[in-house]
Amino acid sequence: MSLNGLWQFDFSALGLSPLDLAALAWFLICTVAYNLVTSARGLWKVSLVGAIQSHRMKWMSHMVHRHDRVIDVLLISSLASGNSFFASTSIVIIGALSALLGSGARAQAILDRLPYTAQNISVTWDLKVLLMMTIFIYAFFKFAWAFRLAHYAMIMMGATPPPATAPEGVRENYAARAGRVAGIAAEHGNLGLRSYYFAMAAIGWFIHPLLFIVTTTLVVLIVTRREYFSRTLNILSDHPTRTISTLPRI
Repeated sequence: MSLNGLWQFDFSALGLSPLDLAALAWFLICTVAYNLVTSARGLWKVSLVGAIQSHRMKWMSHMVHRHDRVIDVLLISSLASGNSFFASTSIVIIGALSALLGSGARAQAILDRLPYTAQNISVTWDLKVLLMMTIFIYAFFKFAWAFRLAHYAMIMMGATPPPATAPEGVRENYAARAGRVAGIAAEHGNLGLRSYYFAMAAIGWFIHPLLFIVTTTLVVLIVTRREYFSRTLNILSDHPTRTISTLPRI
């Protein structure tokens, strides 16, 4: 079999049109490229995540001077509960999506009531459901790991020596490590939440590949706006005049 015949066999069997393939390729490029580009150190430092991490490190630095750290532990425990909620929600969504496998014909009958809906054969429907399941499986692992890392940060906070029992340098070292662990937890939680955004974009593929392209592009623009051009970033940044959010708004 020639390479051309193999290409036609693979994708025609899945019921994917050239427009479907283009939409899927655009989605994968946007999700992977956005995560890779925004993880660069230069962009991370001027992002909303970077600004919050700066305040998180200050929080840990102030924590070492307090004898009673109950409030600090309660705060980070409250933040960790959000990761637990989203991890549990991801499991529920994965279960619901698995129940949709094999129901392409019935689902297409419902979608046919909408105008401009693309036709899907059963295997195409299952492929789209599997894409959604993959996104939420990724989100589950991110939220679950963020939940564990938050507990590790709480352990580091509890292990930080009281002010009267250790030199300030030792206590600051504990605080810095606790802040970095809490920051990593926040990064994983942010990636999990970002997966939910892109899952919303993937819903468009069930209706039409052109809508899939549009929703993917909109999600990238919305997430970029919130993480790099938001008023929140300008407020939280220690150097607001040096952040991207001070650029003219489009």
